[in-house]
This record gives sequence, C-alpha cells and structure tokens, in this order.
Amino acid sequence: MKIAFVGKGGSGKSTLTALYIRHLQAQGRKVMAIDADLNMNLAGLLGVTVPQDRVLAAPPVADAIRTHLRGTNDRIPDITKFLPTTPPGAGSNIIRRHDDPALAFCSVDAGPGTQLLTVGTYDSEGIGQTCYHSHLFVAENMLSHIAADDFDVVCDMVAGTDAFAYSLHLQFDAIVLIAEPTPESAEVCALYMNLSRDSGIDSLVHLVANKVADDDDITFIRERTGADPIGALPLLPALKKARQRGEAVTAAMAPAALMQAIDDKARTPAISARARMEKLLALHETLNGKQWVKLAYGDVMGQIDDNFMKGEAA
Repeated sequence: MKIAFVGKGGSGKSTLTALYIRHLQAQGRKVMAIDADLNMNLAGLLGVTVPQDRVLAAPPVADAIRTHLRGTNDRIPDITKFLPTTPPGAGSNIIRRHDDPALAFCSVDAGPGTQLLTVGTYDSEGIGQTCYHSHLFVAENMLSHIAADDFDVVCDMVAGTDAFAYSLHLQFDAIVLIAEPTPESAEVCALYMNLSRDSGIDSLVHLVANKVADDDDITFIRERTGADPIGALPLLPALKKARQRGEAVTAAMAPAALMQAIDDKARTPAISARARMEKLLALHETLNGKQWVKLAYGDVMGQIDDNFMKGEAA
C-alpha cells in the first residue's frame, strides 16, 4: 500500500503523516516513510535526525539511487536520462522491502519496522539556481520502482497542489487531503480536488478535517470544499505541548477511528496500480513531446517496456 498526505502548508499534513506511521507501527506493519516536503518536518515528529549526506536530492545520493534502480535496464542509456515519469523495465531493480539493503546509505531507522527517506531542501549552493520540483524527481523515480506487497509506503507530500507538477499525484493508492476550517485551507483543498478530477484520480483523494473544534468547523469544510470528510482530528493540546517540548508523536495520540477510516480507503484503492501506471505512461508520452525534454533527454518513448509492465501486472 502506498499512501500520501497532502494539504496547504501548515494544515497538519506532517503531523497526520507521523500519527499514521505510529498507527502502522503499533500494528506491527513494516513502513517505508518518505518526507517529500521541503520543510522536512517528518524526522522531528518521529524523533530522529537525518544527516545532510543522506537526503535523496544530494547529487551523490540521487546518482547512487538511480544507478541502483536502472540496474541492467538498457532502455535507459545512463542515469542522466531518468525523467520523473521513467518507468521500470526488464533489468530494473524493483524495491520490494521497506529496508532494502541497497538503500541503507540514504535511509534512517525511524522506529519499529520503519525506515525514513528524506528528499531534502534547498542548500546554500542552490539558492537562486534550483527548483524544488527537480529535487523531487528522484523520489518519483523511487516510487515508480516500488512494489509494496508486504510493507506500506507513507509519504509526507509537498505542500498544496505542487504534486501535480509531474508524476507524484499518480504514485499512490490513496491520497489523504487535509483541510483546516479556514478559507485558505479550504480553497487549496477545493483546487486540489478539481485538479484530481481533471487528471482522473479524484476517487483516490480522501478529505480529512484537522484542528476541528466543533460541528460548525466540519460544516464549514464541507460547504467550502464540496466534499464530506472521511474523518476528523480535533485540536490536540497535548500534542502541541509535546511538540513544544521537542517530543516525538506517539501512537496514543492517533485517534483510532480516523486511523481506521484512512486504512480502509488506502487498502481498497479505487484505481488499480496497473491503471495508475497507464496514466504515468501517458504522462511520459506527453513529456516526450515537450521541447525541453527533446533537448535534454532525446526521444524517451523507448524507455517503456510493455512486456515488463504486463509481467508485473500479472
């Protein structure tokens, strides 16, 4: 199962992500956690530290990841030809464990059965010269090469609607969209749902209300977004105080009913992994027609290995 938590910056998506990870840990599940938010809050919420030389976007780390993913797949001439939509093919190394030994150099132990990978943020050398979306490419490459059969992938997503820049919106079985009872948060959620409908993944998006004080807050969110939340998280003073003291979140802080509602949606996806891959390949074809792709990558349609895809789907 692969699940992402999204929402306006400050809506509580990192907190919800961490609470859900704690919920899975309490169930004895194996988890690959991915922090794709440039603010990198997930590590602190889980009580761990990620060394700078382990973030995915660091060039040596990104190169090593892509070298591993490429394997002997000769449809990818070299690792510089990975687009965010590049699919796996014959010879590619598929990630089938939450603690894949080949990724030990870029992951951090984040509690029972959990490995955390962090994309990273801007560094001093990249100020004024880089785009965060390019940092996310390596995470997108990893996600398309993961077969999460006996573990769960939980991603703290980039804020707002940035997931629609390339392929992140197509990489998950469920997307938890977090809404605060404020006009700004509701507006972002409504826009996210509109973009989800346009891209054909709206059935994978599930609204959760956060920082709810009363029924009026739920009504406000419902009216402003046009959707019914599958659950709600109230204001949690104990959690706020714990974070002010620098303490990690715990499983006891996670409301059982909400965690179960999220579980139910994530484990019964409305769109199959194969159907999502077909959308990813269609996006890959669209990118192939872009001038910047032609100049930097050449013709990338040869990266698609239909026989491999059929085999994986079987």
